[in-house]
Amino acid sequence: MSYLFKTLLISLSLLFFTACSSKNEVKINEQMKSFSLYKNVVVLSAPKTVPSPFSLNLGLGGSLSRHVGVNVGTVLRPDISNDEALNLEKSIAVNNISLENIVKEEFSKQMKNDSYYKNKYVAFGADYTVHLFIPKLVIDSSLFSSNATIKIFIDLEILNKNSDVIYSNSVVNDSFSYNESTLLNNKTILQKALFDSVEKSIAQLIIDMKRS
Repeated sequence: MSYLFKTLLISLSLLFFTACSSKNEVKINEQMKSFSLYKNVVVLSAPKTVPSPFSLNLGLGGSLSRHVGVNVGTVLRPDISNDEALNLEKSIAVNNISLENIVKEEFSKQMKNDSYYKNKYVAFGADYTVHLFIPKLVIDSSLFSSNATIKIFIDLEILNKNSDVIYSNSVVNDSFSYNESTLLNNKTILQKALFDSVEKSIAQLIIDMKRS
């Protein structure tokens, strides 16, 4: 068998198996006959400082000769106090609000009411598990008024029984706008704003899951 013929045979074999693999690729919704929510929603604490949105350009220039120049420059992005996020975190703690429970309850409610997932979403015993994380929550203040919105960042991962991540997604949505002082000092308004953002984000996560 000539070298050229062997090479052609190997190439055709690889092409055949690649085509078969593509046709047999299963989407996550076809894999998951049932799934449940992991009981612990991880909410990360706000850092005390964050990188500044503004940078400083520092430069030093010199000339070695008439035609040769040297420039040394650097960009400095200083850390600034993360006051707004820390104030929000403190307000949630002082008012004894469980963001973890808000996220878990809203996720379960929307899944149970969803026409596509309601028969797949179970309390326990599923082959797949949804993990939810809250990596960041912030207050987004308005430049032109005393109002502000809350943004809850939510990360979602789906794991199989081998703890392999088969799907992941991240979303964030604004709450409705409220007076910032009232938002931080009124428990009812604060709960409503947290729920606003969480409700929108979970709805988006479910929409994105259906497309996968």
